Amino acid sequence: MEVFVITFLHGNYAVAAFNRLQGYGVKNIHLIQTPFSIKNECDLCIKTNDRRTLDIILNECRGVSNVYSQINKNGCFVYKLLP
Repeated sequence: MEVFVITFLHGNYAVAAFNRLQGYGVKNIHLIQTPFSIKNECDLCIKTNDRRTLDIILNECRGVSNVYSQINKNGCFVYKLLP
Protein backbone atom coordinates (compact mmCIF):
# COMPACT_ATOMS: atom_id res chain seq x y z
CA MET A 1 0.00 0.00 0.00
CA GLU A 2 1.38 3.36 -1.03
CA VAL A 3 1.19 6.20 1.46
CA PHE A 4 1.67 9.80 0.37
CA VAL A 5 2.29 12.85 2.56
CA ILE A 6 1.40 16.21 0.99
CA THR A 7 2.92 19.31 2.57
CA PHE A 8 1.72 22.86 2.05
CA LEU A 9 3.30 26.31 2.18
CA HIS A 10 1.41 27.21 5.37
CA GLY A 11 -0.65 25.28 7.93
CA ASN A 12 -3.75 27.29 7.02
CA TYR A 13 -3.52 25.97 3.45
CA ALA A 14 -3.49 22.38 4.74
CA VAL A 15 -6.59 22.95 6.89
CA ALA A 16 -8.43 24.75 4.08
CA ALA A 17 -7.54 22.01 1.57
CA PHE A 18 -8.64 19.28 3.99
CA ASN A 19 -12.00 20.98 4.59
CA ARG A 20 -12.52 21.55 0.87
CA LEU A 21 -11.76 17.92 0.04
CA GLN A 22 -14.10 16.68 2.76
CA GLY A 23 -16.78 18.93 1.27
CA TYR A 24 -16.25 17.19 -2.07
CA GLY A 25 -16.74 13.81 -0.37
CA VAL A 26 -13.13 12.59 -0.52
CA LYS A 27 -12.82 9.97 2.23
CA ASN A 28 -9.26 8.65 1.96
CA ILE A 29 -7.46 11.63 3.57
CA HIS A 30 -6.15 12.47 7.03
CA LEU A 31 -4.96 15.80 8.42
CA ILE A 32 -1.84 15.00 10.45
CA GLN A 33 1.11 16.71 12.07
CA THR A 34 4.06 16.85 9.69
CA PRO A 35 6.55 14.06 10.52
CA PHE A 36 9.70 15.23 12.26
CA SER A 37 12.01 14.06 9.46
CA ILE A 38 10.36 16.51 7.01
CA LYS A 39 9.60 19.19 9.61
CA ASN A 40 11.36 21.96 7.65
CA GLU A 41 8.00 22.94 6.18
CA CYS A 42 4.62 23.75 7.74
CA ASP A 43 3.41 21.87 10.80
CA LEU A 44 0.30 20.28 9.23
CA CYS A 45 0.00 18.05 6.18
CA ILE A 46 -2.43 15.69 4.47
CA LYS A 47 -1.84 11.94 4.27
CA THR A 48 -3.50 9.68 1.71
CA ASN A 49 -3.23 6.02 0.80
CA ASP A 50 -3.71 5.91 -2.95
CA ARG A 51 -2.57 7.58 -6.15
CA ARG A 52 -6.08 8.53 -7.29
CA THR A 53 -6.70 10.62 -4.18
CA LEU A 54 -3.24 12.18 -4.55
CA ASP A 55 -4.16 13.29 -8.08
CA ILE A 56 -7.41 14.82 -6.78
CA ILE A 57 -5.49 16.74 -4.10
CA LEU A 58 -2.93 18.05 -6.57
CA ASN A 59 -5.64 19.18 -9.01
CA GLU A 60 -8.00 20.78 -6.47
CA CYS A 61 -5.71 22.43 -3.91
CA ARG A 62 -3.43 25.44 -4.03
CA GLY A 63 -0.32 25.93 -1.94
CA VAL A 64 1.05 22.39 -2.27
CA SER A 65 4.72 22.53 -1.40
CA ASN A 66 5.99 18.95 -1.76
CA VAL A 67 4.77 15.37 -2.00
CA TYR A 68 6.55 12.57 -0.16
CA SER A 69 6.21 8.81 -0.41
CA GLN A 70 6.24 7.04 2.96
CA ILE A 71 8.26 3.82 3.05
CA ASN A 72 8.57 1.45 6.02
CA LYS A 73 12.24 0.47 6.28
CA ASN A 74 13.33 -1.76 9.18
CA GLY A 75 10.41 -0.65 11.32
CA CYS A 76 11.00 3.08 10.72
CA PHE A 77 9.26 5.37 8.28
CA VAL A 78 11.43 6.95 5.59
CA TYR A 79 10.10 9.76 3.42
CA LYS A 80 11.18 10.10 -0.21
CA LEU A 81 10.52 13.37 -2.04
CA LEU A 82 8.63 12.74 -5.26
CA PRO A 83 9.41 14.78 -8.38
